Amino acid sequence: MKKRREEPVVFETEVRQRFRFLVDDYDMPDPTYTEDLLPVVWYQRPDLLVSVSWERGPRDSAGIVVSADLLIPDQRSRADLPDLVEAAVFAPRHRVPWQSYGVEVVRSTLEQNATWLRRLMPLLLGPDREELVRKANEQPLDRAGNPKRRPPGITWKYA
Repeated sequence: MKKRREEPVVFETEVRQRFRFLVDDYDMPDPTYTEDLLPVVWYQRPDLLVSVSWERGPRDSAGIVVSADLLIPDQRSRADLPDLVEAAVFAPRHRVPWQSYGVEVVRSTLEQNATWLRRLMPLLLGPDREELVRKANEQPLDRAGNPKRRPPGITWKYA
């Protein structure tokens, strides 16, 4: 019995399929794709830039990175999806997958990332979006310089 070969992942196609809601629901134009340094798909509207990149490397360090940039005059604020999910009190950042080793894992990671972004979009376009991105970028440290633990008893929206 022959082992079935996995079909190749065409990153741009996979991202376009899963993140189509940005075009359909949020009036973003069709995305831009580039491979200048890394494969990246960009979705942009006047106030927001969403990027989905595939940072390839050794198996343990390769991963999918989704980030949002607020496009505010004279200011640019960027946050990665796991940090935004935690700042919005949706779930701990480790619940947002990043793995990209194998066809099905890439597809699953993109699908789950699209779900998290879909949940975040009303906040990223809302009046408190700057505060959300600021919180997502906070990295409070203890006296020894280590990241502080989350306060106990957080009630996550999507636990």
